[in-house]
Amino acid sequence: MSHTTEQLEAIALKLRAMPPIEKKKQQHNKQEAVKVLAKEITAMQKRGYTLDQISKVLRGEGLDVATPTLKSYLQRARPASKQPVVQASQDPHAVRPAVAKPVDTQKDASAL
Repeated sequence: MSHTTEQLEAIALKLRAMPPIEKKKQQHNKQEAVKVLAKEITAMQKRGYTLDQISKVLRGEGLDVATPTLKSYLQRARPASKQPVVQASQDPHAVRPAVAKPVDTQKDASAL
């Protein structure tokens, strides 16, 4: 089914008119919920709780997440690295840095 530009503009107008959703009423899936709770979960681990114990507590609160799933979600929620990620340039004419080549020490020693 195709739509006319006029129909799409009318839809866009309705979408822009919709009010924002309040953050406190926003729905979260399990992975997002673990991300929101990650600091508290990590603090519990530092106090000696195992992921299995934490998983049981979460299930008791209505967040049904198995221990292996909880572990996986926590790993995804943690920042990957403190180092900034360098993006490759999109400019095809950009100068690319040289890559160091391994040195053959035997070849270099014979040259002396």
